[in-house]
Amino acid sequence: MPEMTGMKQDGGQSCNRKQEQLSIVKYYERMLELGCFTLRDVTEMVGKRSAVAYLVNDFQRRGYIDRIHRNRYTVMDAEREEPVLNRYQIGSRLFPDAYVALYSAFEVWGCAPEVGNEVFVATGTRFTDFRYNRVFYRRVHPKADADRTWVAGTLVAGLEQTVVDSLHSFEGTRGLEKIAGCVMRLPQLDGDKLLACLERYGNGYLYQKCGYVLEQLQEYVKLPESFYRECRKHRASTVRYILKGADGLVYHKDWGIYAPPYLDCGQT
Repeated sequence: MPEMTGMKQDGGQSCNRKQEQLSIVKYYERMLELGCFTLRDVTEMVGKRSAVAYLVNDFQRRGYIDRIHRNRYTVMDAEREEPVLNRYQIGSRLFPDAYVALYSAFEVWGCAPEVGNEVFVATGTRFTDFRYNRVFYRRVHPKADADRTWVAGTLVAGLEQTVVDSLHSFEGTRGLEKIAGCVMRLPQLDGDKLLACLERYGNGYLYQKCGYVLEQLQEYVKLPESFYRECRKHRASTVRYILKGADGLVYHKDWGIYAPPYLDCGQT
């Protein structure tokens, strides 16, 4: 914790320096506990709305806190001059319902072959994508009843939820290859959890995509045949193209889908 010196009360009257310092430490520790916080949070700490702006400005000037975006602040490590939270921890604390999703979730789980410069934040709160500390924070729509869990101080979509969400929203050949590269690095997937995620979507085309992709990667995922049987049972009856406008697609009869003959996992 940084060394903290006393402040003066409104009107310039000196206050008891020891009591003042204890109060400042208390506010800082509460901010540290929250990780990310708003002016409303500070108001609840201080109890005096008139003192909030002064406290926040003073803490910013001293390098104790930093503004992330609009009415969002985070605690700083004064020695490193960096946030005490990492990019994923910040993303999952931006809003009460926020959690890290899609490719960023693969990064949190340690299964992404490379780390990008963006964090996908699933939240019902609308916000404009913004950049903070060299990282872009991008909003995606959360899935109702999504499976989430805490990993290394980050609220993140569960492994199976991440796989299904990513296969639902990927774009283009590169997007599909990135997912495949992550899936092959995952620990054992739970077939029942995958099916529960698919059921929440209720999308026949998504059953097709998941069935095809995971079967292509069966060497890595080792899912039981019952999982694929259930996917075939619920797949859409119409023939679909997994990659629109792509060359070299072949028809996979079991899945009723035109897709690459095999997946390039991007393994090096």
